[in-house]
Amino acid sequence: MVRKKRKGCDVPEATIHRLPLYLEKLKLLQAIGVEDVSSRQLAESLDIKASQLRHDFHYFGGFSRPGRPYQVEKLVPALEKIIGIADPVPTIIVGAGHLGQALANYQNLDIQGFPIHGIFDVNPRLIGLEIRGQPIRDMDEMEGIVRREKVLIGILTVPGSHAQAVADQMVKAGIVGIFNFAPTDLKVPRGVVVRNERLAVGIMSLSFKVKCILETQMQVSPADEVGAPGETTAEGHGDDQVS
Repeated sequence: MVRKKRKGCDVPEATIHRLPLYLEKLKLLQAIGVEDVSSRQLAESLDIKASQLRHDFHYFGGFSRPGRPYQVEKLVPALEKIIGIADPVPTIIVGAGHLGQALANYQNLDIQGFPIHGIFDVNPRLIGLEIRGQPIRDMDEMEGIVRREKVLIGILTVPGSHAQAVADQMVKAGIVGIFNFAPTDLKVPRGVVVRNERLAVGIMSLSFKVKCILETQMQVSPADEVGAPGETTAEGHGDDQVS
């Protein structure tokens, strides 16, 4: 049997990654009392093209008539519904080491719609400790809590050597989305999605860009920076921007 694609889910990955950025910016505008925002204004605030923003929104109906601004108070809940956080999404953390504890202490998870319903570990020295009122529990309790609390998302912060076995437990319990901080790729069945967050890869990518900046600066002579004698330097004509 061939499954029909669900309306609104057949969306490019790049668009999916931009949706939370739109929502975050709109919430900031809402907080300072902005009622309407044009596609150009919203796109420029995120350093993207207005045509790209409109194309992204087109997948979900567009949200406004051509030539009319977006109403912030209507667009915020619309995006929350599309992303799936109109109602809180119960979440657990598996692995209560330094990273797991830091994430458990990160209050924005609750604010953004991902309340922590359980923190789990196998280390007896950690079990029973509380983080923001949430006790660290034994892994044996995970399946029961996931099923009782209808938890859908699990944050995985265990060592790579244990990640696959723990992911299998999470899937068996009913988790359908795994935010994987372990430095390894996971194998999951169809119907389960994994988002890998590689901290080491991210900082190495940053290091590469920093190296390129430094190499470029070393290649620029003092005369190039201030302009040769008898010449003036043009301002405001650079196309490249480093942020």
